[in-house]
Amino acid sequence: MFERRLRIVLTFPVLCLLAVILRLAQLQILHGEDYDQKADAALISPRQYLPPLRGAIKDRLGQVLVSDEPAIDVTVHYGALAMNDSYVLLLANRIRKKEPAWSSATPAEGLEEARRRIGEMWTTLQTLSGRSLKELRDQRDAVCQSVERLRDYLWSARRDKGFDDTKQKLRLREEEMFHPILRDISPEARTRIELELTRWPFVRIEPSVRRVWHDGSQPMCHILGQIGPISPERIANDPGRDDPLAAYRADDDAGISGVERVSEAMLRGQRGFEEKDLDKNLRTRQSPKDGLDVQLTIDLGLQSQVERILSEVVTAHPASTGASAVVLDVESREILAAVSVPTYDRTALREDYKRLRDDAKSQPLRFRAVQDRYQPGSIIKPVALLSAFANDLFTPETRVNCVGALIPGATKWHCWTHWRGMPGHGDMIAEEALQHSCNVYFYTLGQRVGAHRLTEFYRDFILGPADRLQPLAERGTQLIEESRGLIPLRDWLKEHRHRAFSDADGRNYAIGQGEIQITPLQAANMFATLASGVYRDPTLVANDGRPRPPVAFPKVSPQAWQIMRKGLYRCVNEEGGTAFKYAHMNELQICGKTGSAECVPRIIERRYTFNVPIGEGTTETRSIEAPTIEAAREWLGIPTSVACISREITRRWPEAETAKVESVGPDGAGAKIPTHAWFAGFAPYHQPRVAVAVIIEFGGGGGSTAGPAAKAIFEALLASPRGYLAAERMAGVSP
Repeated sequence: MFERRLRIVLTFPVLCLLAVILRLAQLQILHGEDYDQKADAALISPRQYLPPLRGAIKDRLGQVLVSDEPAIDVTVHYGALAMNDSYVLLLANRIRKKEPAWSSATPAEGLEEARRRIGEMWTTLQTLSGRSLKELRDQRDAVCQSVERLRDYLWSARRDKGFDDTKQKLRLREEEMFHPILRDISPEARTRIELELTRWPFVRIEPSVRRVWHDGSQPMCHILGQIGPISPERIANDPGRDDPLAAYRADDDAGISGVERVSEAMLRGQRGFEEKDLDKNLRTRQSPKDGLDVQLTIDLGLQSQVERILSEVVTAHPASTGASAVVLDVESREILAAVSVPTYDRTALREDYKRLRDDAKSQPLRFRAVQDRYQPGSIIKPVALLSAFANDLFTPETRVNCVGALIPGATKWHCWTHWRGMPGHGDMIAEEALQHSCNVYFYTLGQRVGAHRLTEFYRDFILGPADRLQPLAERGTQLIEESRGLIPLRDWLKEHRHRAFSDADGRNYAIGQGEIQITPLQAANMFATLASGVYRDPTLVANDGRPRPPVAFPKVSPQAWQIMRKGLYRCVNEEGGTAFKYAHMNELQICGKTGSAECVPRIIERRYTFNVPIGEGTTETRSIEAPTIEAAREWLGIPTSVACISREITRRWPEAETAKVESVGPDGAGAKIPTHAWFAGFAPYHQPRVAVAVIIEFGGGGGSTAGPAAKAIFEALLASPRGYLAAERMAGVSP
């Protein structure tokens, strides 16, 4: 009995000892490596990420337009930015444990010192940077708001999927990161800040980059676009969000417009990192992967010349609010120039932004070449003619008698000759109708073809045949600013105008009036298609690798193409052509068409009215006249959360005195305000190589205003050392 008890008593400690031995074996043999790593990690400073250089953007000849350069930023831990209670407590404990002078301090004294040091940081950064305390706090608030917006976005997405955690429990990696407060600091500032780092463990000096615009790139401001803070939506939808080296972070910049955005995937690189032990010895380093360079199809030299030409024309016409021009290579559809006037100084955009935003008359921030839609006026007539030929409703010999009006004695549907006090054109065939821009011929054509067939043909010709190409959203330049224009098909008219097509629609659409609207880029591509006989998407980025197959129009006969091109040749090169006086060149055979598109004055000021809360349940109505709603809110000190209850137009441009014009020419003569002035064409007549479209807003006659501008552009192309209009190809013989 005693021996049995003794065995039991002795067995128990033996079992306990075996358990301890097994556990030690498990810790050292099975999990020893894990614990070694954790022990090492405890001796390593937090990982410091190394930024990649964003790829450069170059013109077609390799000239660098914008690039990244190394810089140094001052970054601050999010806990210190947000004054997070738990982080401040950790900081207080660190001060009491690491600094002998504070070892006997109470917890409350430690907290007070932690807060004091964070406050001291802000005043020191203010002194060193020369920036006001308000600017620094605004930067701090922007970081905190960005992180909180990301939290709101992710929490809403999780809630929609059935998760019921509170928003406060959602932890973000951005809360454990350091965020830039001062970018691109000077070496002197860096040295002085580094002296304080032992007392400010929440501050770092980190390598960074800055985006630099190179000399001469201002004419490219709309094309290149901007970089700016990343949005919560783009962070949440980032394909690389699970990779800490590739993922967007709340304080990252990304392309938000222009080529910077459309080529973001190429330009953006991937972070590297460094890990050091507590003695600052390097343990691990992975170099960043820089982004790829992007090469554009734009010729900076040509772009600059076209910008000067347009600026001079706008200055010479007081009513004009701006202009745009696009130059395309006919065969490849590479965009050689895409100019919007006025431009702006990208390096001063932050300082000038509000002034530029509130310039409602000139709208310098708009990328007119791809963004703004205009009625095409008479430059659409050659496409209308091809539509009639393709539907076997007109032949090249079909005659229409112009007596100055479609319906004699009527108050509308006049030819432009009526407004000049001139007789009608008489009998017109296709070539002559294009040469003289006879409205009566095209009224008749539009009525016979009908709005439905016209708009379907326009859709395929201007946007590309949908049944033989990729979806429209995957084509074009892919710029976020790019508009698809407006081709008013039957369903669109029913939805937006609540009516069916009428004969009047066919007449209007045949001369480029009514609801139809296109961009300058579409106008240039339309004439490249007229020149080549095939549709092709234009391209802005030379190395993006996207397919752009040419698509033919089998219903349009070779004879139809020939007749149309001969009419455009006669328009510029023969007496009586609407462009002959203004665009004809002895040394180059240009084919083209003028257009004067009727338009309404631009709204440049409104009276905005708000119901502003002034107390519990009470509001006050406030109104102000301003160019934009953003300006109205700022001038009244009203936040964006207060809704605008009414907007009343108070001013338009051109105003009455400015709107007086000598003559607006074909299609626009007799208008009360200047029309938009168009010229679109290609050259040379035989073997076309380039297509050009020019629009001068409120410029008046297409021939007298846009014609000389287009001629100057063709002269620049002819003189270019790049061979856009090489001598051996430019001559050709008369038709």
